[in-house]
Amino acid sequence: MRLNRRISRYRRPLIWLIGVFASIGALPISAESGAPEPVPRKVLVLFDSQNDQSARANIIFENAQVVLNHFGLLTEYRDIQIRPLPDDSEMTEYTGVITAFFANIEDCREEYLTWLIRQIRAARKIVILGKLGVRLDSKHPDRINRLIREVYKGLKFEFQDDFTIRQPILRYVRKDPDGVEFERPYPRFPGIYEKIALADPSARVYLSIQRTDAGDSTSPMIFTHSAGGYAHENYIYWQDPATFRRQWYLNPFLFFREALAVPSVPVPDPTTLNGMRVAFSHIDGDGFSGPSRIGKDQRCAEVIRDRILKAYLFPVTVSVIVGEIAPGGLGNPDLVKAARDIFALPNVEPASHSYSHPFYWNSGDPREAERYDHQYGIPIPGYIYDSRMEIDFSMEFVSTYLSSPQKPCRVFLWSGNCIPTEEDISRCDAKNYLNMNGGDTMIDGFYNSYTSVAPYYRKVGSRTQIFTGQANENILTNLWSGPYYGYRSIITTMERTDAPMRLSPIDIYYHFYSGEYPSSLKALQEVYEWVLQQDIAPVFTSRYIEMVHGFLTAKIFRAGPMTYIVRDYGSCLTFRMDEEGSRLDLTRSVNVLGCLQDPRGLYISLVPGRNEAILVFQDASAGKGVESRPAIRRASGRVSRFMVWENKIAIDFTGWGKGKIEVDGLLPHALYAISGDGLDGGSGLRRAGPGGILMIDCIRSGTIEISW
Repeated sequence: MRLNRRISRYRRPLIWLIGVFASIGALPISAESGAPEPVPRKVLVLFDSQNDQSARANIIFENAQVVLNHFGLLTEYRDIQIRPLPDDSEMTEYTGVITAFFANIEDCREEYLTWLIRQIRAARKIVILGKLGVRLDSKHPDRINRLIREVYKGLKFEFQDDFTIRQPILRYVRKDPDGVEFERPYPRFPGIYEKIALADPSARVYLSIQRTDAGDSTSPMIFTHSAGGYAHENYIYWQDPATFRRQWYLNPFLFFREALAVPSVPVPDPTTLNGMRVAFSHIDGDGFSGPSRIGKDQRCAEVIRDRILKAYLFPVTVSVIVGEIAPGGLGNPDLVKAARDIFALPNVEPASHSYSHPFYWNSGDPREAERYDHQYGIPIPGYIYDSRMEIDFSMEFVSTYLSSPQKPCRVFLWSGNCIPTEEDISRCDAKNYLNMNGGDTMIDGFYNSYTSVAPYYRKVGSRTQIFTGQANENILTNLWSGPYYGYRSIITTMERTDAPMRLSPIDIYYHFYSGEYPSSLKALQEVYEWVLQQDIAPVFTSRYIEMVHGFLTAKIFRAGPMTYIVRDYGSCLTFRMDEEGSRLDLTRSVNVLGCLQDPRGLYISLVPGRNEAILVFQDASAGKGVESRPAIRRASGRVSRFMVWENKIAIDFTGWGKGKIEVDGLLPHALYAISGDGLDGGSGLRRAGPGGILMIDCIRSGTIEISW
């Protein structure tokens, strides 16, 4: 059995690219290309605290950050009342500015307008979602109105005086079929009319309306153009007046891509590992000691241990509320033993869910105290809230008394409202603890909108809170009041956050009290069984958190025509290219394991443990084929080594359960000998498919060799 030169001639180049450059950390760039040009990833979002907005309470964070994150963009939120605004040096990191005002600002108009003019002159995109924040007004000093006119001129449109809410005289003129009525049609009659004069002939008008009682009254309510974009607050989304659920009128994916002129560059994507969807699971400690109605004299923790953790070979991050377990709180030796038994399982990663389960974390805010009957979920006699006890002590207790030295506690899962303060997250960061919870993504028959899909993270001052992948069973059972089988509906959310766009990983997220009722346990089992039938790359929660941190730190540089350098991506080992027609040149790219061409984009898998990679693309429409080499197409786990010799490929794989690997770039229909301790079913012969793809299933952690 002998494969032709198609593979053997790549022996030296492949080992050189993956082995040598990675080891010395220097990647070659042609001298003709000049210095690599950084691609800005940040977007500055302005809100106004004087109008009851905050970094959490604004339309971008609440509904649209997930869209921007999907494009690889990072959101920074800034209160317009905090001055000075970022200077020109700081703004070099930003690709655009979004105003999220739903009312005009009362203070700092002059400083804001002067600053905004500088951003326009710097060719930064300005996107007005709602209001610009200022309007021409005879009550303004002349200098303010002059600045407003200059802003209008730079933005190539201006607001004029005509305004009415007389719906019977209003009509729609244009509805872009791709740009509006995305999740819900507009009402029969427009609700508000304002006259906007648009002076950019290249603008794309998504929605325009007119008055029937006046001539020349057509006015664009939503548009994108060369300076950015605008969307009138009345036509962005619909909101249910009773439940406050929202649905997009506007297509946010199209609007933000065009308004911010999102470039066609490879972007980091923490939802995917080696071409497969990232999947993890984590348990909040609530209900650990609670009695189960399933097993005789069993606690919920024991039911979850026996029916879930031991039944499914899937990585799960398990937390406890230390005050419930520890003898110094409400615990006892039996609960300590039960926790130790769980943390000793090979597919369990230990975590803390705090000491007392605070329902709110900002103990100094009286508004929070008014929202809750009590502060703690675990009422420990004599205990007064202490952030050090909740975080430092609880983490140390799990590491010292419940887990082994080989598995120290690294993950802290927020409790209650999951709104930690900057100080709380700083406490985690100081000890290198990874934090998660919050977000509560749902998109199903009831929450039927992308507005309910959470982003990857929340910025809290200079710190970062990582959000979960999906919501937990507490929400889907109406705060554990029933139906107790409600968690099974999370499968719909998992499906809809994967297609047509992969916006989230899979996260099987629940509490120990899911072991209380037969129906709640069955729902949880159904979710695990559905997840295990998908094409997934299972990881511990800590690994996903590290992937999001890599997403946040990654840097992208243009290094020449269709050539990019990516750096500082850490554990975020997937970059995605959305531009249709682009193909990765694997023979010229560096520190790349392979790629997967998918309807959702081109997923590029990077070599782990590196800090830099070169991605070279070629436009397939140009007619010249892209040369190939053996590469990882997909793998259900981590590939730490992929080496090609003249007649052999060696792969080091780490995964869970019965995994699989697909190797691309081989000879179509050829037979290959498969061996190694990573094979669950033993050595044998496998035949590549018609496209030169060899699929190896039933694998486990270890080494796999392919020879010919």
